[in-house]
Order: sequence, then C-alpha cells, then structure tokens
Amino acid sequence: MPELYTYIALDIEKQIAAGAYPRGRRLPSIREVADRYGCSKATAIKAYDTLKNRHVIYSVPQSGYYVVEHTLISEDIDHSMIDFSTGNPLIGAVHIPDLKHCLDRAVDISRNYSLRRDLRGTSPLRELLPGYLSDSQVFTDPGHIFIMQGIQQTLSLLTAMPFPSRKDTILIEQPTYRYFMEFLKQSAVPVAGISRGENGIDLNRLEHIFKTERIKFFYTVPRHHNPTGGIYPAEQRKRIAELAAKYDVYIVEDDYFGDVAPDARYDPIYAYGDHHHHVFLRSFSKIIPWFRIGITVLPTPLLKGFETWMWHSYYRSYFSASLVSQATLDVYIRSKLLHKHVRAIEKELAGRLRAVAEHRSALQECAVHFTPHPGCFYLYLALPARVPETRLINALRSHGVLVTPGYYYYSSRTFYEPGIRISLARTAPEDIHRGLEIIRREVRKFLG
Repeated sequence: MPELYTYIALDIEKQIAAGAYPRGRRLPSIREVADRYGCSKATAIKAYDTLKNRHVIYSVPQSGYYVVEHTLISEDIDHSMIDFSTGNPLIGAVHIPDLKHCLDRAVDISRNYSLRRDLRGTSPLRELLPGYLSDSQVFTDPGHIFIMQGIQQTLSLLTAMPFPSRKDTILIEQPTYRYFMEFLKQSAVPVAGISRGENGIDLNRLEHIFKTERIKFFYTVPRHHNPTGGIYPAEQRKRIAELAAKYDVYIVEDDYFGDVAPDARYDPIYAYGDHHHHVFLRSFSKIIPWFRIGITVLPTPLLKGFETWMWHSYYRSYFSASLVSQATLDVYIRSKLLHKHVRAIEKELAGRLRAVAEHRSALQECAVHFTPHPGCFYLYLALPARVPETRLINALRSHGVLVTPGYYYYSSRTFYEPGIRISLARTAPEDIHRGLEIIRREVRKFLG
C-alpha cells in the first residue's frame, strides 16, 4: 500500500493527464488538497514536491503550483523507467516564469543588435562576462572571450588549429567526456591517455608524458568529472599549472558545471597558471538547458589562430551562439536569475545525493564501490570482477532501470575499469532509492 502522499501525487498526475488541469493553469492550493484528501498540509506539500521532482508541476512563490507547459518539454518521458543514463536535465524543469521573463527581455534587447557577423559574440555580453567569471577566480578581459554554441565547438577548433608549440598530440584523462573522445577518434589525431582515479592523476606520470611526448594540450575536467564525478585536490590543480608552463603544454580546462560550486574556496587550474598556457571553458547546458551557449577564454598566443580558424569554418559550421541566446544569458546574469536558478539546482541535487548516500553501505557489501561528490550529477559504480557489465545493464533495463556502460568513457582497454555510470540529472529521490535497490539486487544475483 503506497504512502498517502504518493497516492495523492499519482491521482493528481492522472487528473493532469486527463486534462482536468490545463497546462499553465494554477493547481488547487495546499489547503484545498489537504481538505480534498483528508490529510495534513505537510502530506499535501510532500505530494506536490513529488510532482515537482518528476517535472510535472512547478511552484511560484506567493502564488501557488502550476502544471508544466508541454511546449517546453523536449521529449515524452516514460515515468515507468528510472533513467540514470542521461546527463541532460529536462527542459520542462526550468522555472517557467523566469524563462518567459528572460526571453521577453532578450527579444527586446537583441532587436537593437547589429546583424554584422561578430564571431566573438555580442559586445554587451562579452563586456559583462569578466565580472561574472571573476567569481570563479578567472580574471580576463572581453578581448580574450569568445561566446560559442557550446564547449564541443571550441574543442573541435582547438583540435584542428595549429598551436605555437607546433606539437600535435592531445592528452586526455581516462575515463573522460565521451563525445570529445569519439571526436578525436574520427579526427585521426595523435592521442595519449592518463589514468584518473578516485584521488585524481599521478603527477609524476603527467610530468613524464609532458616531458617525453609532443603534447599539444591536455584536456581536463578538474571538477564535476564525467563519468566519475571526481574533483582534483588543490595541490594537483596547482602542480598541473606549473608543469604546463615548464613543458610548454596548453591546458584546456572544461568547467562545464562550474556555477554549481559546493566549495566556495575552489580555484580552477586557470587561477594557478601563467595565463599563457590556459584555455578556460564554461557551459550553461546543465543550468539553462533550453539554449546552447558556452564561454571560451583564450590566452593571447591562441587568439589570432582561433579567430582565423573560426572564419575558415564559417561557411561549413557556424559556431557562434544565436543573438537571442546571448541576450538571454545577458538578462540572466544581470538580473541575478542565474544565481537564483543555480541555488535551486544545488538544493535539488543535494536531496538526490542524500538519497544516494543512504545506499552506499549496502552497495559496498556487494563489492560495488563509488564516491558521491557534492554538487555533481555523476557517479561511477565500479563493479566486482564476477559481475559482467553488459549482462548487468541488460538485466537492469528489463527491470526498468537505464544506466550507461563504463566502457563508453575509455579510449583504450589499457585504462578500463569495469563499471556503470549513474547520472542523477533526471531522477527524483524516490526514483534513486528504487533504482539503487534494484542495482544492488541484480548485482547480488550475479554474485550468487
């Protein structure tokens, strides 16, 4: 027998599906729900919170609860499945009134923009961004900032263009961001790997690679690492910057989720470096997912070459973010709505991580090891040798749980550690509890 709040949530969701509450229409108040179902206000609030976590409704302070408008939902979600496989949050989860406000203001602002091609981005936003980036200890000026459609576009240009060092090999962590790794394979460029574990990387090994191989740049995700969720300790970030300067290696630092920063004392590798060997990347796709926009901060030695390659690519691939996207980000930052939205994400993510923490001991008893990291969507569940990864994934799918194979994130079996990646981007706490219990149960079946 489900708890009362679960029953109420399911009943309201059925009514929404049946058209009883049109999209965007205000739902009954907490008091009305409590009276209708004969429950306490606390139970009514918990029912609405359940529907919020499922992205069925949203709340407006001092106004009430509203049905999410389907025009803002990117795809139909099968609520019978627990989706640990995707790192993309639901567009429908975005706070709708803030979205409408920002888009309205963005359209008004962008009407006054020139249509002249400025591949670096609009001047108002580039002039605003140094102040925004300084909060992350990234100090730069508008002349070193490019506003792109996303991080992948920048990575493709950096891979293709020549660097002042005239080196040609790209160093990546193992495991690493899947889509850049696949891009490198298709590009047929020389690639080297360095193992990344729970404690980061072996700095002696890194220095040996920098010293003996022709490393053009080292692509690294120091925090919110995908797939492990890990973070480099401060001493490693500082040493990486020192080695880059010593061996003339560029660091391409992907800080794609940097707005969510549980540790206020965190400084990126960029902050420790000489700024001549550092490229800093910041994305907003996890925070404001209805548009694609990213920030690239380049050092002086790469500015001319990067812009030249952007122009060369202009007629094949347009890398710049749209005017409306840039104007929307401008409004979000100036109005402090970005800060408000980030705080809401941090609160929601903290609840999901608390749910994960409750299952850690039970999973460790099955020799499944992982470390949850504050403020990160991703976990890597290392599997015992007796558990076949592919068969486990298939078994989980048959029980309504979707996960991602660990081998997706490795370029070579040399580095591979069997496991599955878990993403919390679309899972409410109650789904996390059910999903991790199913994972534990299926692992035990293989262990006998």
